[in-house]
Amino acid sequence: MTRVIIITGAGSGIGQGTALTFAERGDTVVAADIDVTAAQHTISRTSEPTAHMAVHCDVSDELSVQQMVASVRARYGRIDVLVNNAGILISKPLHLTSWSEWQRILNTNLGSVYLCSAAVLPTMLKQQTGAIINIASPHSFATTTNIAAYAASKGGVVALTRQMAMDYGRLGIRTNCVVPGAIDTAMLRSDIAHGDGVEASLAGWARVQPIGRVGQPADIANVIYWLAGPDAAFVLGAAIHADGGMLAQLTPPTE
Repeated sequence: MTRVIIITGAGSGIGQGTALTFAERGDTVVAADIDVTAAQHTISRTSEPTAHMAVHCDVSDELSVQQMVASVRARYGRIDVLVNNAGILISKPLHLTSWSEWQRILNTNLGSVYLCSAAVLPTMLKQQTGAIINIASPHSFATTTNIAAYAASKGGVVALTRQMAMDYGRLGIRTNCVVPGAIDTAMLRSDIAHGDGVEASLAGWARVQPIGRVGQPADIANVIYWLAGPDAAFVLGAAIHADGGMLAQLTPPTE
């Protein structure tokens, strides 16, 4: 039976790479994004666009999430995998982060995991099977300056992942998270678009990561695909570091 996969933030970056990976391996993909045109573009890149679905979804809005999940149930009748990928980044120190910016980051990065998971769980519980994969960050474990709201939101994703694993693991639903390193996405490029320029900054990230390169969306998509499948059947509540060794090093290289 073909699995039905919901991926949030599927219009670009890791979300798009994940959607294409699942689609090319025979799954049915729901590309959810606040930019539905971007989601449609993702689906257009699959070999069978009519088999998949692009849908508008503001993951920080409860009604929007509920409508998205209802449309998936109505079309396909089941939901097998949820990838909570959508996220945003603001680089500011805490005292310069406005309350509205704080709320926007927390609602989008962490609140969305609650909203989307809560919306799909009744279907997965009825099926007695399902997999939820959340996207965390190295900032969940170690951080740098001027990224307070993002670090707090991603730390919450790891904690919520553990809690969901405890609450639903015995009921057939596995919840895990992936911790990507520096991945060449529009969000990373936007954040580093200053100083010496994007390409120079990407080269700097490549030097910092012990693997010697910046990651690609497919690097993370392959890990997500594994976590969603039967080969990871005994993995529950885990934070899988796919970060090029970033969190393994004590100090970054000086050259």
